[in-house]
Amino acid sequence: MKAILTVFGAAILASGCAIQPVAFSPEQHLTRIKDDNQRLYEEQESLVAPLGLHDAIARALRYNMDYRVRMMEQAASLGQTELANFDLLPKLTAAAGYSTRNNDAFGFGYTPAGTVSATPSAATPRGHSYDNLTFSWNVLDFGASYFRAKQLADQALIAEERRRKAVQNLIQDVRAAWWRVEAAQRLLPETDSILAELDRASARAKLIETRKLLPPLQIIAFKRALLDIEQQISLRRQELVQAKEELAQLLNLRPGQVFSVKPASERIGIRDLTASMGALENIAIQNRPELREEGYRARITDLEGSRQWLQLLPSLAIDFGMNHDSNRYLVNNTWSSAGLSLSWNLMRFASRPAIERSQQAAVDVDNARRLAMLAAVLGQTRIAAVRYRLLSQELAIWDDAVADDDRIVSYLQASKQVGLETEMELMRAKGRQMLSKINRDLVNANLEGAVGRLFNSLGLDGKAADVEARASDELSRILAREIQVWEEANFSARPSASYVPVAVAAVSGLTGEEEAAYLTSLKRILTLSKFATVADGSDTSYSILSEIALQAPGDTGQPVRMFMKLVDRQGTPLYQSELTTMLVTPVSPDQWRALGEGAGYRAIEPLRKHLVRPESASPSSGAERSIRPDIPGAPAKAVTTGASSLPAGHAGPATGVISLVPSSDFPPLRLSMKIDQMQIAVEPAATPEN
Repeated sequence: MKAILTVFGAAILASGCAIQPVAFSPEQHLTRIKDDNQRLYEEQESLVAPLGLHDAIARALRYNMDYRVRMMEQAASLGQTELANFDLLPKLTAAAGYSTRNNDAFGFGYTPAGTVSATPSAATPRGHSYDNLTFSWNVLDFGASYFRAKQLADQALIAEERRRKAVQNLIQDVRAAWWRVEAAQRLLPETDSILAELDRASARAKLIETRKLLPPLQIIAFKRALLDIEQQISLRRQELVQAKEELAQLLNLRPGQVFSVKPASERIGIRDLTASMGALENIAIQNRPELREEGYRARITDLEGSRQWLQLLPSLAIDFGMNHDSNRYLVNNTWSSAGLSLSWNLMRFASRPAIERSQQAAVDVDNARRLAMLAAVLGQTRIAAVRYRLLSQELAIWDDAVADDDRIVSYLQASKQVGLETEMELMRAKGRQMLSKINRDLVNANLEGAVGRLFNSLGLDGKAADVEARASDELSRILAREIQVWEEANFSARPSASYVPVAVAAVSGLTGEEEAAYLTSLKRILTLSKFATVADGSDTSYSILSEIALQAPGDTGQPVRMFMKLVDRQGTPLYQSELTTMLVTPVSPDQWRALGEGAGYRAIEPLRKHLVRPESASPSSGAERSIRPDIPGAPAKAVTTGASSLPAGHAGPATGVISLVPSSDFPPLRLSMKIDQMQIAVEPAATPEN
């Protein structure tokens, strides 16, 4: 029997020591991945219509896998808390067993006199069964379990705050990605068309170079300019193409799934942030999940300290049980038992100083981390507001750039009809125009992303609760309502610039249809540029005077000289321009309209300089200037340290340096902006002198 047991035990021991790691086979791994890939997109609502912004956010909240992981972590934390509650209960233990031996348990007894009995006896049979039911409670274990349950409850609250943070990050990411996709959806067809035209223009330029129809330096410079524009457009096109894949990933769409977004009916435009920094900071302090999480962490540390101190106390154990034994030699086979024990580990007192030091160190760490998080929250809120302000100004710059490029293209198209510019220059202007549009719309997408970043920095989540219990449409409506209410309360539309009206006088040298065609085009260009034009003789401070001098026709056409003046009420010239060109005979009304457009384009910049009201004019783009984010509560102070303007049709990188004037709301910062790269670098700056 002993040999059998020995062999059996050795076999079990050897098999236990022989366990080796077993990797998945390629077939098992592939099968598991296929199953996971199938489950990844199960139970999703089908896409039947283009996605609006809030529709996309709602769908991401329902199906984004990173957010679902946070939800599962929260559920797991709640399960741990529920499980810990059972540790607070006393222990009720049921036990049963059977004991046997191969011989009798005989023994010799002894009498009170100390003599040994001559006859052996036994009180236990060779085999017998026993069972008991014991109720026990340890007061020290109950206290430790109580503090542990409280800690797990706070861990569940931390998991909830992390879920809220995941919601806020997801709303910010989806908002930024959606606006980029909306821009890409509009711009990609036009971008591809312009790139094709640039390729054709490059091919024509090579042909011109081969045939030596233009000077070599001129055609090479033109080809190089086209390559620069094409390269910049291609880089921006990459961003547009990638935007849709980024949004699809956030929405957990199957790779390659076709979807579209609702086109924005109109661009929201530039809005001013009306909330004060103090109000924004108060909202952030009240709502940011990270600050709540740090509060719960501090509470967990306090509970851990209490649990450590509890271990120094005596342990009181109480038990009560019901017992039964099948031993036939017992007088009472069933009996009850009760016990009370008190134990105290006196050596634990030696660890008291270490416990005090450890607890104080943990509290200090929590306090430092909480203060660091508070500083980070306040800084993120301020940076989000500053970033919105900077992007809104950058968007205004690109709006002006697009408007200027549109006028340049229109002017070149008009000039082409009267032989002022070549077709190649027009193609280069169209490329710059497309690049400006892409940059403008990408900056607009970044501006909307900055709104989402500010929303995130304030700790707002659009009341996106009970995601699983709500349909996507209902969740979308809730989000749209909450976000709209917040935006209306904190943003206001930026008022358009106010312009002094200008009178357009009769044209000296033209009459009848010729004068009408010229003035109509001139007024149209001024109107498109948001200038108010009135008839000559009106009570205005400024007037535009035009004079046309026709010369004798020649073999190539009829030369013409155009004089234009901007004068004040007293007739003092404020600006004057002269243009000489060639008209094709016979001169048609289209050519006079082209001259009128040319006059309008020449008048725009001086008109803006002299006619825009100072209190409503937006700051011009400069090499360096000091600005203050337009937030109520900060002193309205701006110091201009230098200014410069870009040449018309500039397609290369533009660099500016902006120094934020320090105030009670904003620390001094120095920001350098590269418009073509859309990069902003922030560094501390010395306080500028007044």
